[in-house]
Amino acid sequence: MEKDKNILVWILIAIIIVFLLVGSFGIGNYGMMGFGFLFMLLFFGLIIWLIVTLVNANQSSKKESEDSLTILKKRYASGEISKKQYEEMKKELLK
Repeated sequence: MEKDKNILVWILIAIIIVFLLVGSFGIGNYGMMGFGFLFMLLFFGLIIWLIVTLVNANQSSKKESEDSLTILKKRYASGEISKKQYEEMKKELLK
């Protein structure tokens, strides 16, 4: 739930930045004259990078928790830990 809120906050920040950088009605002060197109490309590149970073962060955290559960299952299967320890650790990992 907290990650969903963080994503929404970042999306809201991105929308505010769009309005600040691009100006009113998407034209901006100089439009496409001069180096305006470079700023647009830079801005959209930044937005794409931000989205990719957020998506990868969410996927990597899920992958890490799956890896830790796999390790825990292997430890339980090999007899390193008792069933009680396994259940406690599993409960802690799934929080």
